[in-house]
Amino acid sequence: MRLLLRNWHLKLSAVLLATVLYTGLVFSGSFTEDTIDIPIDAINQPDSSQVFSGDLGTVEVRYRISNDLAGTIGAQAFVATVDLSEYEMERAPDPQVLDIEVAPLTDGIEIISREPPTVRVAIDRVETRAVPIEVEPGVIPNGLEIDDPVVSQEDVQIRGAASVVRLVDRALARVRIDASGIDFNNAVNLVAVDVAGQEVGAGLVDIEPETVSVQIDVQFTETTQTVPVRPNISGTPAPGFALESLSIEPSLVTLRGLPDALAGISEVLTEPLSIDGVSTDQEFEAELVLPEGTRLADDSDSSISTVTAGIGPSVSSRTFVVGVVCQGAGDNACLPAIDQLTLTLSGPGDTLSGLVAADVTPAVDATGLAPGIYDLEPSIGGLPEGVELLGIIPGTVSVTIQAPATPVPTPTPAP
Repeated sequence: MRLLLRNWHLKLSAVLLATVLYTGLVFSGSFTEDTIDIPIDAINQPDSSQVFSGDLGTVEVRYRISNDLAGTIGAQAFVATVDLSEYEMERAPDPQVLDIEVAPLTDGIEIISREPPTVRVAIDRVETRAVPIEVEPGVIPNGLEIDDPVVSQEDVQIRGAASVVRLVDRALARVRIDASGIDFNNAVNLVAVDVAGQEVGAGLVDIEPETVSVQIDVQFTETTQTVPVRPNISGTPAPGFALESLSIEPSLVTLRGLPDALAGISEVLTEPLSIDGVSTDQEFEAELVLPEGTRLADDSDSSISTVTAGIGPSVSSRTFVVGVVCQGAGDNACLPAIDQLTLTLSGPGDTLSGLVAADVTPAVDATGLAPGIYDLEPSIGGLPEGVELLGIIPGTVSVTIQAPATPVPTPTPAP
């Protein structure tokens, strides 16, 4: 101790002088300070462990170097490391704070500071276990059905961080069944999923093997299609009658069959039904004619439909070309300007067919008219029941009313 204290004032002066000289050297411009980002490397990782906290990132290093070397320094002149052996595996996989160590690889570099000085690291033990394989075929296209999938093996090995591996419930092989009905026979990538079917451990677990062979037999299956029912009516009602209405119950049926059999079917017909020569309403119990390869979707449904045909008097029209007569002229002469009119009637066809021109001759009413020229509307009366006048052309007739001629006196014979 005495040796250390001997000439202490001289030793203190020497230290102060060295400090002053160094400070002067720095401020004289012989050295340069700068910063640089250095990637952080992990060293001494524990055996059978996995870092799953991600990339360690970079550290900003502030350093001092002489001016003559300043332009030659790059990131390769430093090394930044985190010693993973300092991680306490008993606390795995909780994140822990570890120091970042920075060292220069080139002489003449002085490390001033590093930012950040620490980094959070999470490490977990590596675990391997077997999980079953499940095939997920997705949505099966309409008209297809599949057999149970055949997989090249029953289970796979999942290896990775223990905390993640414990979440894996199964390895999922997702396949897509084509609507063409072609059998599936391909290698499929596996995905680790949890009990809810959500993917877990992406990038943190390895699956061995990564793919398996999956075979699925695909067959066309029967499907259904709903179409209308149409009565197959033929024939013509009795003269003077017509088909007024047509109804069927049920009006729709649902067919079942293979897609090829159902393709192009837009309706189902009944067996042929004749209304030839009838004059009253008709009701039929008609068998449905189902297209080949189809049947009713519900086997309990009857293939009999009830068809009701409403028959009524037929309504048609007929045109007559007739003369016109005067009525009510008394002793006066009534002279229509035209000889013929055209009239159109509507009504039951059989009634119209029995009419002749004399039955439908129109007349103009000259009652009380003084001699002169008048435009009178022709009319027709006494039409059979169910027959209506649709129109008369022309709608008015020019008529001349003339007084009777005065008799010429007979001369008296001479005596």
